[in-house]
Amino acid sequence: MAFFLYDIFLHAALPALFPYFLLKMIFYGKYRSGIFERFGFIKKAKIEKLRGKTVVWVHAVSVGETKAALPLVKILKEKNPFIRVVFSTVTATGNAVAKQDGASFIDALIYFPLDFGWAVRRVVRSVRPSIFVAIEKEFWPNLLMTLEKNSVPVVVVNGVISERSAKGYKKLAFLFGRVFGSISFFCAMTKDDAARAASLGIKANRIAVSGNLKFDTKPPELSPADKDSIRKSLGISKGIPVIVAGSTHRGEEDILLTAFGRLKKEFLGLKLVLAPRHPERFDEVEAVVTKKGFSCRRKKKDIGKDLEADVVLLDTIGELASVYSISTIAFVGGTLVPIGGHNLLEPAFFGIPVVYGTHLQNCLQMAEALEAGGASVRVNAESVEQEFRELLLDESLRAKMGSAGKRVVESNKGAIEMSYNAVERYLSGILKK
Repeated sequence: MAFFLYDIFLHAALPALFPYFLLKMIFYGKYRSGIFERFGFIKKAKIEKLRGKTVVWVHAVSVGETKAALPLVKILKEKNPFIRVVFSTVTATGNAVAKQDGASFIDALIYFPLDFGWAVRRVVRSVRPSIFVAIEKEFWPNLLMTLEKNSVPVVVVNGVISERSAKGYKKLAFLFGRVFGSISFFCAMTKDDAARAASLGIKANRIAVSGNLKFDTKPPELSPADKDSIRKSLGISKGIPVIVAGSTHRGEEDILLTAFGRLKKEFLGLKLVLAPRHPERFDEVEAVVTKKGFSCRRKKKDIGKDLEADVVLLDTIGELASVYSISTIAFVGGTLVPIGGHNLLEPAFFGIPVVYGTHLQNCLQMAEALEAGGASVRVNAESVEQEFRELLLDESLRAKMGSAGKRVVESNKGAIEMSYNAVERYLSGILKK
């Protein structure tokens, strides 16, 4: 009955939300992407190669989860070349990253269906997964119940359950009690995530603390010539100090630009690279930059132009990690405003000092590890300018923090092996049948 009522609620909410999403689809292409797949209609040609094969369906929401998942998927495919991998995302940016970085080992790339009972049943019938692997916190009632009815094991890797979410799930225990009970294995990111998973109904013998897959992500291998090429593409000369602000959200650019304007008067040639989290904000951020009185160069839009500017707008997808490599200081967004933060490790991979705000609910483990190792600085809107100043003035401090960041990353690796073993255990069981 609980799932029947849940499905009714979803369908009742659709008419109320339709005008909002219609406007979004008109003005933003990302909302039109994969619209039919979101309702369970996948073209036969896309999934034809899955027929009669052992299918592993891996689901990641957006860019961060996708980047964390792809190394695991690659290893899974390399060690089991006979399987077919279906990879799903919710966002268009996540889909684009999976298409770009996972083309050689993903057999079918789709958009995740909305959790209507009929839509998820249609996708499960089409894909016929042998295993479903969810990244981080994807607990969709209709999907998980459909998988359970079809005897499909569900393995959660990089599992995250916040305290707030756990309280919400417990209030809806009549629905989520069975949902969590259906999970075959839960690879928790931290001990706290493991404890909350157990409190929600996942059996203790089905839970293990595996750590964070993002520590196992391999950064692009860049030679000095590669870095020179990146600088050239951004219109930034070698030796010029650069602040790279990645995955920024509305409200953060204004704070950063104010600090940058003051610092620019002190540090000759200082440049700021802004990489907004959402592509639909590129024009908006450019307008904010010019309104503040700075010249602006867009990496993609102004390609080929001999244009030097105060601020470079990274209007591309999938290049931020590489651009961090040429920064003097890196700022990671979604942290000065109440978003919860993004991947703090990408700059640390390259030995770059990491700065971020206080809103860290999505990446607190990473922040605490970096801070404990002396690799990062936590700031607020008032202190960000001074922290940038101190780092720009002190080369030895930057080098010390950069080395510490690399050590933190190296010492926290291992999640990918534990996660692979969890998936492999169920895969082996299926193959023995």
